[in-house]
Amino acid sequence: MRPARLALALLLTLALTCAAWAGARQAEVVHVNDGDTITVRIKGRRELVRLIGVDAPESGYSKGLARRAKKRHRTPEQEAEAGKASRQGMLGLVKEGDAVVLVDGRPQSAPRDRYGRLLAFVYLPDGRLLNQELIAQGWARVYQRFEFRHKADFLLAEKEARKAKRGLWAKGGP
Repeated sequence: MRPARLALALLLTLALTCAAWAGARQAEVVHVNDGDTITVRIKGRRELVRLIGVDAPESGYSKGLARRAKKRHRTPEQEAEAGKASRQGMLGLVKEGDAVVLVDGRPQSAPRDRYGRLLAFVYLPDGRLLNQELIAQGWARVYQRFEFRHKADFLLAEKEARKAKRGLWAKGGP
């Protein structure tokens, strides 16, 4: 590749990276709600954050839990147990008081979901992407209904976790 083209490619990559991080926000984890949702504090305000691209089992008894259990060929009790295990997996990666960086998913994702939760990619202090780590460790599946940044990486992580029977894949899957 000619030096001018290489320089242009590097500048374009840098610009796209900066654009993605432009929406980044520092936050403190206040609570781990379940396998795909955390509560954080941003500038003194508490926010419920739904991890983009992550689909973890439900842990609270509801109609949604019963529907998902049926879809996964589990009892509601088994689904709730899988949900609790998923939350424990999340707690193995992030704890209350941890500093994280939230990056929004625009342009593919709206800033909030229909329940008012902030949608974000969550980066851990060591630079790992929490969303992807949950999937790679087998505590959640890829939420495939929508397109989002990193989807190909998430799908590969899920495939590898399934093959290695990590986390909930040891018992049939998240």
